[in-house]
Amino acid sequence: MDGSDHHIVPSFFICPISLQIMKDPVTISTGMTFDRESIQKWLFSYKNIACPITKQPLSDFRLTPNSNLLRLIQSWHLQHASSSTTKFAEPNHDALMKVLFEEIKQPHLQVKSLRKIKSLIQENHGDNSRISCIRDDSLFSLAVSLVVQTELPGIPQITGNDTPVIAEAVSLLCLLCPSDEALKMVSQNENGLLICSLCSIMTQYLSNLQLRIQAALVLKSIFEVVDDMYKEGLKFEFFENIIEILKDQNSKHGSMAVLAILIRVLSYGKNKEKAIKGGCIPILIELLAEENERHVCEMMLVVLEKLCQKAEGRAAFLSHPAGMAAVVSKILKVSHVGDDKSISLLSCVLRFCTSSGEAAQEFMEVGGMTKICLVIQSGSNSKTKEKAREILGFQYFKTWNKSPCFPSSFKA
Repeated sequence: MDGSDHHIVPSFFICPISLQIMKDPVTISTGMTFDRESIQKWLFSYKNIACPITKQPLSDFRLTPNSNLLRLIQSWHLQHASSSTTKFAEPNHDALMKVLFEEIKQPHLQVKSLRKIKSLIQENHGDNSRISCIRDDSLFSLAVSLVVQTELPGIPQITGNDTPVIAEAVSLLCLLCPSDEALKMVSQNENGLLICSLCSIMTQYLSNLQLRIQAALVLKSIFEVVDDMYKEGLKFEFFENIIEILKDQNSKHGSMAVLAILIRVLSYGKNKEKAIKGGCIPILIELLAEENERHVCEMMLVVLEKLCQKAEGRAAFLSHPAGMAAVVSKILKVSHVGDDKSISLLSCVLRFCTSSGEAAQEFMEVGGMTKICLVIQSGSNSKTKEKAREILGFQYFKTWNKSPCFPSSFKA
């Protein structure tokens, strides 16, 4: 679009409270100008006694019309009445954030102010001039205080009935980009209270899938930076509910977040056992069989390989009629990473299932032997080829010998 098609609204035309062009600008005793309707609500409806911008106590509550500014706004409207597009100039963000922070202290304004902050971030996403606002660690801490329902100075604790506040605060956390140091510090504060709160949201708000997905997205970022001890001790119900998110294929971001969480936490405590008991393996097998996107397949294979390190995981894998076929089908179809994880998973299952040849027979029937031989002859990396050769060396030697594609150099 040509630059002449839109006109920028001067920032001093914008009310710092409503963020709209002022219709009736008035000036208060501190010298700051607001739209009359907005400042009247601030002072007389919400009973504030300080300037929204300077925080100075007001002894004089008179509103003086700013006639010069009104004429400028009216003149601007006449000049650009036919404009096809109007763009707002950069407002004063320090002043704006002060207003919003002040509003959040008032329970009846919390939802509105959180939505206003989200709107600012979303409307200006990618604008470098907004980065300081979006990365504001104090804003992150404020949103966290609403999620964990703890009290910050001047901000009252919310009650259990304030689900909309929690939902908006979690949604805001998804948009913020705190520094790794701030994210780690806040997440580990009070023995990981934020982690516990987000996990509780995922287990308690069963009817609000969007909120649970957003909580998962925040947890994904948290588990990337916190110490290992905060990845232990996750409740069984947590794994049950993140698996429900996996089932919902309408949210790719949610599924990716859950897979990333599982990759980060499965190695700690009893998390593998809980994920297996929660039904993670059959869901992953069914999704893997239908999935074609490279990175998603890789992540699913990583999670399955981790879970199959446990005997109950291998049992769950083999009990699924499509398990072996789903994994074999991805060999030489996804990526070198996919090949490596697929073969590692199959090696783990076949190595520990030596009491019966049923697993080996199923492996051959779904084309596993053919894929293994192709990997050995392909351009796969040396470690993956070595894992493939190890499968050929398992005690099922006589079974492997029956395969027409079994390399003659391995035959007795």
